[in-house]
Amino acid sequence: METTFARLAVAALLALGSTVATAQDYPVKPVVLLTPFPPGAGPDLYMRPLTVKLAERLGQPVVLESKVGAGGALAVLQAARSAPDGYTLTVITNANLIQPIVQPSIGYDAVAQLEQITRLNASSSVLVVPSTTQIRRVEDLVALAKASPGKLNYGSGGVGTPSHLAAAMLDSLAGVQTVHVPFKSSNDVVPALLRGDLQYAFQVISFAAPFIRTGKLRVLATTAATRPHDFADVPTMNEVLKNELFVQESWTGIAAPARTPALVIRRLFSEITKASADPSVQKGMEAASVALATSETPEQQSAYVKRESEKWREIVKLSGIKAE
Repeated sequence: METTFARLAVAALLALGSTVATAQDYPVKPVVLLTPFPPGAGPDLYMRPLTVKLAERLGQPVVLESKVGAGGALAVLQAARSAPDGYTLTVITNANLIQPIVQPSIGYDAVAQLEQITRLNASSSVLVVPSTTQIRRVEDLVALAKASPGKLNYGSGGVGTPSHLAAAMLDSLAGVQTVHVPFKSSNDVVPALLRGDLQYAFQVISFAAPFIRTGKLRVLATTAATRPHDFADVPTMNEVLKNELFVQESWTGIAAPARTPALVIRRLFSEITKASADPSVQKGMEAASVALATSETPEQQSAYVKRESEKWREIVKLSGIKAE
């Protein structure tokens, strides 16, 4: 019996030693970073230069692989099912915390199945309408919705995304009835607005900013805690509707599969933090109208994600969206 226990103990120590050695050698092959965003505008503006700089720091290629669809769930689903070795990472957003609440059958738990590495940035969303419309204030939109129940359409990047939740919350608090039109990607929402298929939408600033700058979209309000510098003359949704749950931060982070070795997580945290500070990445974030907001530690990001999950659970309840 003692011999058996001794052999098991030795085997365990050898396995632990092997894991530690592997983590210390990391990485020895290319790293894949899954992203729910398509190439082009928005987050891709800073994710691509980030992967270039991260590859330089890690000494291995970092491949940015788009997994578009299901409101951003496909990337997280693949990562959650991948080996916890640091070679498959995923971009994570607050949408990935909302989806399992709204759609329990979606198949993942971003809190339990991912090791959080760091947040990259944070920004608010904006409530926008085509500049050709006569709607100039949130109150105008609400009045029009009350006058035409079930006639106004709003778009989002999918069921359970932050843009869906914000608009559903507006319906609930303002006592109006409108129609949700989900798209495969947030990139598809603005073209639908400009075509006249939609009357309004909440959009992350990074997607809406280019169209706001060119005068194609008009901003009615933001979901920020205070008025952003770029939109100092635009009210916040909290100002208009007097509900602090309408302070809704959109953020982007990077995570790995659960049980990824701590040494690997810390190496990635260190190198991603340094890569994020590179001028090329900063230029991309500026173009996407987001601000750098990296975490102080992976543990801080994990705690932040847990708090965010609890907050969005309250928002889902208030919005009236039913779990499918």
